[in-house]
Amino acid sequence: MEGLIFLVIIGSSIWVLIDAKSIGVKKGQIGGLGNLGPWGWFFVCLLLWIIGFPFYLAKRSEYKRINSKGN
Repeated sequence: MEGLIFLVIIGSSIWVLIDAKSIGVKKGQIGGLGNLGPWGWFFVCLLLWIIGFPFYLAKRSEYKRINSKGN
């Protein structure tokens, strides 16, 4: 069971890194606790998954909105 949990944490953290890079996340785009770059989100999700992963999902739409304005 612990192995499965470990794989979910590693896998979802890698997905966050890839997703953040693909939508153009950069440090300084938003204020507050979500002011992280892709690698920052990766490490937050890896080390504090229970808080970091849902928080990334909540901030994801804000990053997408900011980065779609430039296109």
